[in-house]
Amino acid sequence: MEQLFQVSTQFPTFMFTVLLSIIVIYWLISTLGLIDLDLSGNTDLDIDADATISASSFAGVLLTFGLTGIPFTLIISIVVLVCWLISFYMQLYLLFWLPSGWLYYLVGTFCSLVIFFISLPLTALLIKPLKGMFASVETANSNTLIGKDATIATNTVSDEFGQARLFNEGAELLLDVRCLAEHSLKKGDRVLLIEYLQEKNTYTVAPW
Repeated sequence: MEQLFQVSTQFPTFMFTVLLSIIVIYWLISTLGLIDLDLSGNTDLDIDADATISASSFAGVLLTFGLTGIPFTLIISIVVLVCWLISFYMQLYLLFWLPSGWLYYLVGTFCSLVIFFISLPLTALLIKPLKGMFASVETANSNTLIGKDATIATNTVSDEFGQARLFNEGAELLLDVRCLAEHSLKKGDRVLLIEYLQEKNTYTVAPW
């Protein structure tokens, strides 16, 4: 455990440790239902005309390596995890032998870039089995679910935020839901799916 902490907090592994910590916190908060967790399988990056060149370049890199078909947040999570694992063992078995100084940081910076680009094709391989699952979920997100009952998964539901769990043919689906301002819904409440908003990929729900 002491070695794990020591290696994880050394440059360049420390950078990926920080990113991985942020990812873990994000998923914990999502699990508690405090933020909207998008599992629709849509990984398109909305880049406006005023967006930076670096953002569009990053989106192009993801498309080049086939990092599509599952939620963007999940892709980033896997990329960071793969980067951290590679960096950890590189730190442990390679960079550990370098003397501290400018050469160490130069090699560490170069290794970080190499690790990132190595992680992209590895992530593409890891997410291949997941693409079919999210495609099935996206197909199920349609008018075929209208009239079914679900259970609120987030602390609250409004006209801009909310999620609900629904069992459909043995599979548990996590749907983005919205409700009218006149309704007061909380976690655990049963609701009825009354309308599917295709442009937003969300459902309008009402109390059961």
